[in-house]
Amino acid sequence: MTNKQAVTIYLIRHGEARAAWDQDPDPSLSEKGKQQSELLKEEILSDLPSDFEAISSPLLRAQETAIPLKEKLDFELSINDTFSEIPSPGIALADRRDWLRAVFKANVKELQEPQLLWRNSIIESLKRLQNNTIIFSHFMVINCVVGWIKNSEKFVSFHPDNCSITKIIRVEDKFKILNLGRDFTTTVQ
Repeated sequence: MTNKQAVTIYLIRHGEARAAWDQDPDPSLSEKGKQQSELLKEEILSDLPSDFEAISSPLLRAQETAIPLKEKLDFELSINDTFSEIPSPGIALADRRDWLRAVFKANVKELQEPQLLWRNSIIESLKRLQNNTIIFSHFMVINCVVGWIKNSEKFVSFHPDNCSITKIIRVEDKFKILNLGRDFTTTVQ
């Protein structure tokens, strides 16, 4: 594939987690999250190109979100740490919710070095994609990408719901948002 061909990227937020972010560092999906993943499968099937790659965050909730679609289409799911949840080094599990609330209000220039490095890694990884790709990931990862494409100073620029699909396209070195995922009716945990 040459860099002039369009690459479509589907950013999927994981289904509802079984536990909040300040209760379990890697929760699996709740029963509702599993149901959301089944609905996602039906929603995305008609839009997917015939040839695509699939990537997941290493976290259980992202990998489990991919299962229904993977079982239906029998594709290889690559695990990539780049698309993991926003890093929170040195933040105790019990303090993560308050820390995350502060990040929600932050501008990109106010982020600390671990979060800036994480953000830059995500952006550089997207620039290197050569094929249509589905990425099963997280609220903050999707916001990182959307904010970057919009050239927004805000770190959080929208609220993708569980199992929502944000669709972007890259042609040459230009990225464009084709569709923002559903705004959330759930709470970021």
